[in-house]
Amino acid sequence: MISECIAALRKPSRLIHWFEKRIEGETQIDALCAIPKDLDARLYNDLWSKGFPMILTSGTLSASGDFTRVKETLGLNRISAHKLFDTTMPSPFDFKNNKLLYISENVPFPDNKDKRYIAAVADEIERLVKASHGHAAVLFTSYNVMGQVFAILNRRSLPFPLFRLERGGVHAIERFKKSGNGILFASGALWEGIDIPGDILSMLIIVKLPFAVPDPISDYGKSLYGGDMELFKQRVIIPDVQIKYHQGEGRGIRCETDTCVIAVLDIRVREDGSYHIYIVPPNAEYRVTSDIEIVRRFYLDKKPDDYFLLQIANGGYNT
Repeated sequence: MISECIAALRKPSRLIHWFEKRIEGETQIDALCAIPKDLDARLYNDLWSKGFPMILTSGTLSASGDFTRVKETLGLNRISAHKLFDTTMPSPFDFKNNKLLYISENVPFPDNKDKRYIAAVADEIERLVKASHGHAAVLFTSYNVMGQVFAILNRRSLPFPLFRLERGGVHAIERFKKSGNGILFASGALWEGIDIPGDILSMLIIVKLPFAVPDPISDYGKSLYGGDMELFKQRVIIPDVQIKYHQGEGRGIRCETDTCVIAVLDIRVREDGSYHIYIVPPNAEYRVTSDIEIVRRFYLDKKPDDYFLLQIANGGYNT
């Protein structure tokens, strides 16, 4: 088996390969990784071409407007048109009444190395979580930025318990759920697959649009477009950002009775920003604002009285 793997790695024309360092618990692992360049063709040959009826479902894969991107990635575009059917269904959730989108005008263009940017993110998060009385999750695309912002807000002794979800961690989520009105700082795992229904998560803050970090796989994908960066942006970058954004946004409202503010701190999502049209549809059924007072009013209108009662968990405010 090992000899077969080594033999495969000797055929670089068929593979995208890279070396990476992983940290699993307290152990650092050096790994030589590879995937086939023709993964879409292999999926078609091994799965879709067999003639077995299959149903694929997702809540976000058409978030970019249609299924073009996922079809290309999974090799579904190789299936004859008369054998492949797709459809999208409207959400059962009452976004018009239960969701408010807040787009910040107080945070400058994202620059993880700029201390002024980090400070502005921390200030805006503080304003928002005070307006929501805690009950918040903050999604980052960088663990480094998350750590810096967490440290700033931890020093300010906010009247809510603070929790930080590290790589591979899960305990912070459970402590957040039990806190009543905590603030969960997270990256990675919380963008998808985490289910926290109810009032405990009533403010979801997305610090930055989730652009994919350049890696050997994306570099190879870029090379297929022959240097046409605009086409690569429209066909790959923007659809991937839209899907990932909506996966993260979906952490906010998990059931028909949930009410939540989605706050985006990325300047590119403002009305005059380059990504506004890709994130905020022109026919959005929910309200959009940049006024913190409207955010405060949303909670007063939507939440029961006991939502605003201060709760102390885990022996103190900051954990």
